[in-house]
Amino acid sequence: MPRIEIPGADAQLEAALEDVNLPTLLVTLAHLTGDDAWLAQRYAPAPIAVPEGGLFPDNTGGYEADVAAEIRAAAYDALRRLGRERPELPPPPSVGRMAQLMAFSVAEPIDEAYAAMLMEETGFVDRDDQWGRQLAGVPGAAADFHVAIVGAGMSGICMGAKLKAAGIAFTILEKNDAVGGTWYENAYPDCGVDTPNHFYSYSFARNPDWSGYFSKRDELYAYFERCTDQFGLREHIRLQTEVTAMAYDESGGRWRIDLRNVAGGAETLAANAVVSAVGQLNRPAMPDIEGIESFAGPLFHSARWRSDVDLTDRKVAVIGTGCSAVQLLPKTAAAAAKVSVFQRTPHWVSPNDDYYRPVEKGQIWALKHIPRYAEWHRARMVFAFSDRNWPAVTADPGWTHPQRTLSETNDALREALTGYIVDQLGERRDLASRCTPDFPVFGKRLIIDNNWYGTLARDNVALVTDRIERIVPDGLVTADGALHQADVIIAATGFRTNQFLWPMAVTGRSGETLDRRWGDSPRAFKGTTVPDYPNFFCLYGPNTNIVHGGSIIYQVECQVHYVMQCLALMITEGVRSMEVREAVNDAYNDEVQAISETLAWGHPGVSSWYKNSQGRVVNNSPFSLHEFWQRLHDLEPEHYALV
Repeated sequence: MPRIEIPGADAQLEAALEDVNLPTLLVTLAHLTGDDAWLAQRYAPAPIAVPEGGLFPDNTGGYEADVAAEIRAAAYDALRRLGRERPELPPPPSVGRMAQLMAFSVAEPIDEAYAAMLMEETGFVDRDDQWGRQLAGVPGAAADFHVAIVGAGMSGICMGAKLKAAGIAFTILEKNDAVGGTWYENAYPDCGVDTPNHFYSYSFARNPDWSGYFSKRDELYAYFERCTDQFGLREHIRLQTEVTAMAYDESGGRWRIDLRNVAGGAETLAANAVVSAVGQLNRPAMPDIEGIESFAGPLFHSARWRSDVDLTDRKVAVIGTGCSAVQLLPKTAAAAAKVSVFQRTPHWVSPNDDYYRPVEKGQIWALKHIPRYAEWHRARMVFAFSDRNWPAVTADPGWTHPQRTLSETNDALREALTGYIVDQLGERRDLASRCTPDFPVFGKRLIIDNNWYGTLARDNVALVTDRIERIVPDGLVTADGALHQADVIIAATGFRTNQFLWPMAVTGRSGETLDRRWGDSPRAFKGTTVPDYPNFFCLYGPNTNIVHGGSIIYQVECQVHYVMQCLALMITEGVRSMEVREAVNDAYNDEVQAISETLAWGHPGVSSWYKNSQGRVVNNSPFSLHEFWQRLHDLEPEHYALV
């Protein structure tokens, strides 16, 4: 066993302990020492809860100053001693011990099923061992097997890393000239993530050096660039290579993939299996507005930001009030002479104390140098930002106000966020009614506030809620006949989310294309496999998006684990064709829709990109993060036709 190493001077350790999270520190020391004195009642943290009158949880433990000082002093002595004595690093905890330590740390009961998920998310248990053992038992079986991955964003990099570790040949096909997907393509002002970075990162590639708790685009893009190199993926990636079509050849049990390279030339690639890693947010949707082509000035989508367009002292129109618009507005308004924000429906926007908070130097030091601290830090981060909001998204059938909210818990959130809107608007409380959504909280994913309401209240910002009727050379005309002059128009209007693989033509075993089969109602088993399309796997596919919290990387890792089991089965058992059964897919999706109708995003008052034209929820998962992990954890071969 490796030994405990705590490098650096005593002063560094002492300084670091001023910045660490004390509940995390306590369970780390209990793990390192095996001494449950660290779990004494005197050190028991307060629950992770929202203080009365607040909107965000207190995750500090809530200690009195004398108890906090006592913990730090005792931890300093214990860690100095461990650093001198260098005992063996203790093994990972058992599932029971994990549940016990987590329950102490978060001041809530934790069952062993949930602890088992945390064991994998922390790396205490190697989830890859499940399929790794299977492949290791048949050495050389993957010699003639090749996988094509479409997309080199977050999902494609994750899939590539696992295939590389398994020794399975693969090629990643990427239409852009760089990796990173959405974090390469989106470079608008203040572009960033709405999940804490220590959770929005691969479980197998944690980054102790995040500069902020919610880092911005450049740092996120650099992370995925670094992971590409760390896992040796560059040699497998073909950049500026777009997939135009793919078709399954039943006679050969292979996919034929048509490509267009950077020079415009056509090529064909054959693969035993295809993994779609194109995501849901990769093809911008421009608004369908009469006269849009007549506008005289620059007009561009937020996902194709024009850094060459100077907004200083210009009249700018922003179409949309979703996440991208909220993020880009404050800096846009600070530069522009006037900004007109065109809103179809308002969104719920929530504060978060940590949104612009830098990660403390001592916290970074601890993540790097205190053994096991990073693992317990991630465990608590996953707990705090995954399913804690789940009770607020499920409908109470006996609730007396089902038109606007789902339950007493959901209604309390509505009241708190409504009060926050009024408070943040200050003297512009006249805007409050136009800023308050008429659908339940979590009907759409909460947007983190970056001074959105304060910016709407600026003298040079106008919130326009009348429908845009047409665009003319010098601006936008709304339904009331008013002309809103603009020098620049920014369309923050989202993506073609329901056209998952558009514009690729994907032809299945029967000769039917996937877009024809799906229409605007995509259906996949566990969001991953589709009848009539053998050996074809979707990452971040239908009904895998998350609304109530969590990290989409978590969802994708669950899917990649499932796909790796499918590939391991094919390789080790000599399976040429693996196709989910139609009845299995139908039953699963019927269940998905039945559950979705009881959740906030399935509420009839919610109109969003989550739904198709018939009102079916086609993008979002109906499961808590823990249940999603459970449902994708173990492959059940009987669900598939294997040839």
